[in-house]
Formats: sequence, C-alpha cells, structure tokens
Amino acid sequence: MYNVFLVDDEPFIIEGMKALVPWEDYGLKVVGEASDGSEAIKKLATCQVDIVLTDIMMPIMDGLELISRLKESHPNTKYIVLSGYEEFEYVKKGMKLGIENYLLKPVNEQELISTLVNSIEKLEKSTNNEEAYTILRDNTIWRCLNQDIDAKEWRERVELYGLEFEGQNQAVVLMQISDGEHEKSSFFRKRAEEIFQSSCIINPGGELILLVSFDCEEGLKKKLNELNRLLAGYMTGKYHISIGSFVCTTSELHKSYQRAKELSSYRLVLKESGLITDELTKQYTQASLSTSNDLDNLKRYIVGSEQEKAFLWIKGAFDEINQSTKQVAPTIIRGFAIEIVTSIQKDVSSHADDQTVGIVKRILEAHSMGMLVDILTDYIEGIFRTLEQRAEHRSPIIQSVVQYIQEHFHEELSLKTLSYKFHINSIYLGQLFQKETGLVFSEYINHLRLKKAKQLLKGTHLKAGMIGKQVGYSDSAYFYKQFKKAVGITPSAWRAMNIKS
Repeated sequence: MYNVFLVDDEPFIIEGMKALVPWEDYGLKVVGEASDGSEAIKKLATCQVDIVLTDIMMPIMDGLELISRLKESHPNTKYIVLSGYEEFEYVKKGMKLGIENYLLKPVNEQELISTLVNSIEKLEKSTNNEEAYTILRDNTIWRCLNQDIDAKEWRERVELYGLEFEGQNQAVVLMQISDGEHEKSSFFRKRAEEIFQSSCIINPGGELILLVSFDCEEGLKKKLNELNRLLAGYMTGKYHISIGSFVCTTSELHKSYQRAKELSSYRLVLKESGLITDELTKQYTQASLSTSNDLDNLKRYIVGSEQEKAFLWIKGAFDEINQSTKQVAPTIIRGFAIEIVTSIQKDVSSHADDQTVGIVKRILEAHSMGMLVDILTDYIEGIFRTLEQRAEHRSPIIQSVVQYIQEHFHEELSLKTLSYKFHINSIYLGQLFQKETGLVFSEYINHLRLKKAKQLLKGTHLKAGMIGKQVGYSDSAYFYKQFKKAVGITPSAWRAMNIKS
C-alpha cells in the first residue's frame, strides 16, 4: 500500500479527488491533506508518503516551491501537478523538478489514474532495486558487527557500498523500541540516516543499528539528542538508544557494537526512555543483592501447593528491588532471577520438567522488571501444573503413605514405622517417596506439621509449646527451633502478626 498526500487550497477539490479515484483498488491510501505548501511541509515532516498531488496556485507557498523543498527530504516521492492554468512556463518548471505529469483542472479521471499507475510502477521498480541493494549492504554490515567477514572481503564491500567514514572516530548506536511499534522502524531508520548522514540497518531482532562517524564528541552529542527528540515525538511506548565505545576504524566496529549491547541491558532498570551511556551506568552498583524475601519460603510455598503465596513472593521480591534507593546493576538482578530458577530446579524439580535453559534465556533477554516477574510467574505456574499432574499419577503405595501421614502427622512417624505398616523396605520407601513428592521424608513431615501449627496458632488460644506437641513435636524447644528456621520468627511473634483482631 502506497501513501498519497493531497494539497489544494480549495476544500471541495480535495474532497472531489478523494471520491474520484478508487484508491484502495490501486493499492493506494490517502493519508493526509493540506491547503497550501507551507502547511504541507509541516505535515509531511511527520508523515511518510510516496505520491503527492498538488495544485500550483496556492497562498503562502505555491505547488512548485513545495515540490522543490520536498525534493530534499523526500527524494523518492513521486509528484503530480494539478492546475487550472495551461501555462508553458509552469509546465517547464515542473518538468525540471521531475514531476510525473501536469494535469489540467477539471481533472480527467482516466488520465489521473493512468498517471498514478505509472507512478506506482516506478515506485515498485525503485523499491525493488533499493531493497536489493539495501539487503546486500545490511548483510555486509551485520556480518562485520558479528565478526563473520574476513578483512579482504570487508575492504571490497566497504568500497562497493561506500561505507568509508570521514570522521576520526566511529561508533555503533543501538536503538530499541517497544514491541508494538516496530512498524515505525523503517521511518526511524530513514530519519536516523538523514540526521547522521550514515548507514542504519535493522537486525533480525528488530533493533536499529546505526553506524556513526565524527571528529567532535560535542557534535555527536547534539545529533544523538536530536535523534532522542525524534523518537520521543513519535513513540507512545518505551525506547532506548545505547551508544557503543568509540573506535578508530570500521574493522573495529564489532567492539563498539558489543559495548552498545552491554549498555542496552540497563533497559531492565531504567524507568524512562532515552539515551544509555557509560556515564549513566556508573551510578549502578555491582554489589550483591539482598532482599527481605527468603528463597526457602518460596520453595515451601511451591511444595505446599500455595500458589497465590508463591506469586506474591515473586512480585514482592522484585517490587522491593524496584523501590529500593540502592541502584542495582541489571546483571545482579538477572543473576538473582536465575538463582531463583536454579534453586527451585535443584530442590523441587525432581518432579518438574527441566526448563532451566529456556527460562534462563528469557531472563537474559528481558528488558523490564515487569517482564522478569511475568517470566518467573509463568515458570512457577508451570511447575504447579506439573506437580498436580504427577500427584494424580503417584503409585498406590505412595498415595496410601501420604494419606496416612495427613491423618497421623501428630503421631511419631518414621520411614521405619511406615515400612512396617505398609510392608515395604524402608530404604526403597524413602527413595520412592522423594522421587514422587520431591521432598525427603523428614522435610515433608516437617513442612506439614508447621503448616498445621500455623493453623492452630491463628485459630486457637493454645500456648505455642502445647501446639508443638499437638502437631507431633514431642520436644517444645525443637518445635521452636524448626519454626523459627522455616518462618524466620518465633511462633508467638508469628501469631501476633497474623491473629485476627
């Protein structure tokens, strides 16, 4: 679909033009209109068009001056002139400007359509040629940035595509825009190339990679600020511009690209869009991360099928990081997220699918705290589903043992006593129990007893020591020790925090 823009100081002419041509039948779309050349210039600064139909005689700025001005910023656009005057001088000026046709009003429908069809054919041919050239050039640049081209071929391609830079310094600028706005990439690419007079490619991931050349760092900063303002004016979602290290030759651009990618990881912790520079990242600490959320609690929630609590733990942990005055580097935060996954995988996933590699890849690619929370929540939700499915397929012997434990948790229980009751070898029972529940026998019993203890602490006025005995702990001191180790506070303190007023 090609975009068409109409310019005429007579509103009824514009409306007539819209009605005269079945635009969509020819793969065309009228995307804008203006009443004079000056207004058209302003609107076309923010609108990408392929064909402009303009009147000649208009106030403020006539059609020929408009075309002359637009040729600088829209060199590939096709121009069709409409006029009520058959003046040879106008025709001659129009031809010099490279217009497609000079049509007299009232416009003949067939002549206009014929001119539009010819313009479309030229655009398609130009687009095909340009795309073929651009694809080859972009592929060369992409190979260079990934060190996938030898020195001899690179020198040949540099000459072929005119990639030599005039400035003393070169750098790679990496632009990343939100997923919902990738349709604007081609527009940003063209404007970036115009601002820097350089080459910009779109990589397979949809990121824009701009190669820049400069002598003066101050001049580079001005252009980067202009690029920043451009994106800010058009983007509704977040965007970031990462500036790689400065290098002296095009053969070193891969180093600048690697640094730009490293800087782009800071999108994870940046709440606002804008430029990401080395200077900006210095304020972030590489110190280890500490939160008030105990990872053991998360694992207990998973084992205890407390799904809502597990989700709240994840959200709370990352909310705490997000709201902290301590600015933590993204590598540390991603490391924390990976630690959550690997710890769960190690201690809980004997009954969960091995998803570690895929989850870690997603964590490394995440570019916001919200994405990290969503990734970990999805991961844990998957583990809960797997646990439910496997619980349904437990062997009859383990189902019977688990049911017996649920009913007799307050009694003295051991693998030895259960092996006698269910006529099975105690060592084999322990191995089978861990395989099908994901916990060793003692951990399972302890978790169940503490869960029951919490219910009694919250729902009765019994003393903590008595509650310990009722849930199976013959030694009150041992109950206190196990409770504090698992929960972080004493039974009495937990009751005070959780009891209903």
